[in-house]
Amino acid sequence: MEKKQIILGGIAVIVTIILGLWTFYAALQWFQSLNASVAAALITAFLGLIGLWYAQWQSKTRDIAESHRANKIKVYNVFFNLVEKYQTDKIDEFSDENIPEWLKKDFQKLNRGLILWASPGVITAYLNFRTTATSGGDILNAADTMYREIRKDLGNSNHQLRTGDLIRIGLKDPNELK
Repeated sequence: MEKKQIILGGIAVIVTIILGLWTFYAALQWFQSLNASVAAALITAFLGLIGLWYAQWQSKTRDIAESHRANKIKVYNVFFNLVEKYQTDKIDEFSDENIPEWLKKDFQKLNRGLILWASPGVITAYLNFRTTATSGGDILNAADTMYREIRKDLGNSNHQLRTGDLIRIGLKDPNELK
């Protein structure tokens, strides 16, 4: 059944291409038969319409991104709070059986929010952060990577920042992180 669908899909693509080329050729023939001033007016109108559609698309995309921004900030603040608690030693080593309820709820809230609002880069950085945290790796650099992705998702530049700069902000001694 799947092979039949692939063949039918391929035939549909080929037919669509042929019809598109035939339509383009017919339109080109019609266009060449027009008076030069009429053709220029049609080209101008067509380009103006394309420009208008593009501007509308850009505006709509920007409006959607701006409407999501507040929700993203709420979710990202949960992550910031967890990292700050870790940095200030409010989170000690926990075993799987001895995880406080507040910590479970914070991670559930974070997971739900990331699924709904985070960009793919933030989700990837978060998964790396979790892997690093459970394997005993360099959690501070993983958090710094997460911070960078969050900033990028919110439209901020990381251009002049070095690795570790964002996590150093929360440290008592910024030079302790090499």
